[in-house]
Amino acid sequence: MTKTLKPNLSPLPHNPDNQQATLPMLVDRVSFMIHRIGEHMARICNPWFQEWGLDLVTSRMMVALLERETMTAGEIVKIMALPQSTISHQLKRLEGLGYLTRTVGADDSRIVVARLTERGLDVAQRSNQLSRTVVTQLVSAIGEDDLDRVRAALKRADVALEAMFDATAASAPRSRRKRQSADKARSENPH
Repeated sequence: MTKTLKPNLSPLPHNPDNQQATLPMLVDRVSFMIHRIGEHMARICNPWFQEWGLDLVTSRMMVALLERETMTAGEIVKIMALPQSTISHQLKRLEGLGYLTRTVGADDSRIVVARLTERGLDVAQRSNQLSRTVVTQLVSAIGEDDLDRVRAALKRADVALEAMFDATAASAPRSRRKRQSADKARSENPH
């Protein structure tokens, strides 16, 4: 008789309801499907992004700025669900490309406010048009009738995973806890 070994995932939160759940094959897992969709979007968009000096993350940051005109680094961190250090690095890179300006907040010198330049506005509008083309294909594949349900389900998943991330901070390996704590402090009080 062979013994089945279970992986030791002790730092992960224990969920007794999930012990007997059947895990689908990798290609059928929702997380993997989301990964594949993201990779398809990157492959479709990368030729344009490379021409503009962008990637999927920075193009999304620029579209967010296009929609809101100005944003603090902390607001971008919250929208993008990325660490403060990543956002700060990308803002500096975009500033170096001449796509945005970073200024100190009027009321608080620790806050950095980003705004698109004219050049950045042009590239953000092109990025938004490229996004519109990809979204049109996605909507066509999902179908108008299912779109609201899919969008609502994805928003619920986003909220659940954000809560899981916050809840696992205490049980995460020490290096991850330190990084999470620093990222959270920076997003609440951006410099």
